[in-house]
Amino acid sequence: METKMKKQRFGARFIKNFWRELEKDNLALVTVVLLIALFLFIVIGQFFVPSNIGTMSDILNANLPPMSGGHILGTTDSGADFILTLIASAKNSIIIGFGVAIIITVISVVAGMIIGYFGGWIDWLSMRIIDFWLIMPLIMILAIIFSTAKGLSIWNLILILGLTSWPASVRLVRTLTLSEVNRDYVDAAKISGTPWYKILFTGIFPNISPTIISDFALTLATSIGIETSLTFLGFGLKQGTNSIGMMLTVLSQNSASTIYTQWWLWLPETIVLIILTVGVVILGQVARRASDQRQSVS
Repeated sequence: METKMKKQRFGARFIKNFWRELEKDNLALVTVVLLIALFLFIVIGQFFVPSNIGTMSDILNANLPPMSGGHILGTTDSGADFILTLIASAKNSIIIGFGVAIIITVISVVAGMIIGYFGGWIDWLSMRIIDFWLIMPLIMILAIIFSTAKGLSIWNLILILGLTSWPASVRLVRTLTLSEVNRDYVDAAKISGTPWYKILFTGIFPNISPTIISDFALTLATSIGIETSLTFLGFGLKQGTNSIGMMLTVLSQNSASTIYTQWWLWLPETIVLIILTVGVVILGQVARRASDQRQSVS
């Protein structure tokens, strides 16, 4: 009961500190408003998105300009409403970002903490593997994989990105664990016979969680950016699957004058992409500061 109450107090204190940090940071406050508005736009808009929007083919209504035929921002080259396509694309990009970030964070927390805690030959061997992996040109490797597969589903893309993008985060968690493993509270836990996994996940993990929160936010934003880049270059998701990168491919299919004369084809999804990536990183920093404050008073 006492532990449960303590967790509740920690949660309430974190939320209180989070809102206090928002009040002091005008940029973060604006970011929260924009993200909430964007998420509401996506959630509510899902009720109006046709199930076949990714495979729709209406040549007669293709590439309509804004305010034509009842379409506020016109239509895509397949004849689908531009706003509804943007809603479906943003939803898929968010799913990909969160899916990849969760996989990477779970791998990095488990592997990084174990490597940092036990050290020795485990640490040496793991670091050599990670060093080798980090010098590999990840984008080129992913492009080869995706071009061979000729387009992937959302879940396969999440799995591949998650299983190939973890080394940097593992190294970060390993370094954080090394900074904690020789502290007095860890030595005391070892002497008292506390199992190593309890030391890791109830002792060390809470102390390094602020940085992990920040890294999660950065990983989330990076994952959305990588998916967008790969799809824009012609790799990544299979045809018929909406994403922000897929919508931006219109720039590579038209002349440079499209940027100036047909702004509605690229500007809305660019704004959504900026709000998602930059906004998530800013909120991650706010959450990190709030978590630091919570620990300092606990």
